[in-house]
Amino acid sequence: MLSTAWLLVAAAVAVASGSLGAPVVFNLTNDAASWPVKEDIAAKVAVAVDPGSAFCSPEGLVALIHSLRGADGRLQLPDPGVDLAAFYAAHQALTRSIDVALMQSVLATTPKLAAAKPYPALTFGPNWRSAEVGLTTNGTAASFIENNGAAFTSFGGSSFLTGITPVPGTQNSFYQVVDRATSTVAALVITAPTNLPCVNQVLLSQVASSGTWMPPSYALGPKGGDAFLIVDYCVDLATQAVLNGTSVMVPGASLFKAIHWADTPAFAYMATGQTSIMHNHKRAWG
Repeated sequence: MLSTAWLLVAAAVAVASGSLGAPVVFNLTNDAASWPVKEDIAAKVAVAVDPGSAFCSPEGLVALIHSLRGADGRLQLPDPGVDLAAFYAAHQALTRSIDVALMQSVLATTPKLAAAKPYPALTFGPNWRSAEVGLTTNGTAASFIENNGAAFTSFGGSSFLTGITPVPGTQNSFYQVVDRATSTVAALVITAPTNLPCVNQVLLSQVASSGTWMPPSYALGPKGGDAFLIVDYCVDLATQAVLNGTSVMVPGASLFKAIHWADTPAFAYMATGQTSIMHNHKRAWG
């Protein structure tokens, strides 16, 4: 007879195959189960048992959100310059699925259990790329951000997060975004672990404007490891200008929607030579 454990695994596979992809064929022999050993199958099983685990890896993410799965099975983020609707849908799918999983985790625990089980914060590798849309206004008219007001989107270029490193003495709890050309600190980033071990809330504060990430903005990665993806909303309410030879902050308003990913060999297929439009200290009115 099959043990209870194997029955649970078989049930998980059935759930995964029915709701998350093509049917998985397996044979049951003397208290054992076997099926093709593939990362995507393992991810589907994990997601079926624990939806929160989907946010721990790119494989789990594409098992949960089919629209993020490319033709070759890898994570593929939409280029907003090619298909703006697909980018909006992907951004919404990420934030809504995280919000639902967080709500489920909150309802499944108690304050005492949550306090007794803190999760480590995610960490950040130094290199990032992004897909972004952004719009700005000086109070008179709306304009796109770059190239004399011509660019609304960018995809695959170096993210402004490139150069992010821990602030010494903070035990990796605070990060600084260092402009490598000038060795200046352009922004600070902090993470806040949630009830899901692979999801952190993230907050950013930028020196060149009043820019900050607003909820829902999240970082995803393996528990206690390097984040591989950030989805964010950003608001700027001021920008820098030079008046009489002095750099000052002047009123302005910019809104951004972005998805950033770690610039690693695993994601090299999404890299481009485009220029990021977000937080690179250029504004249509500057």
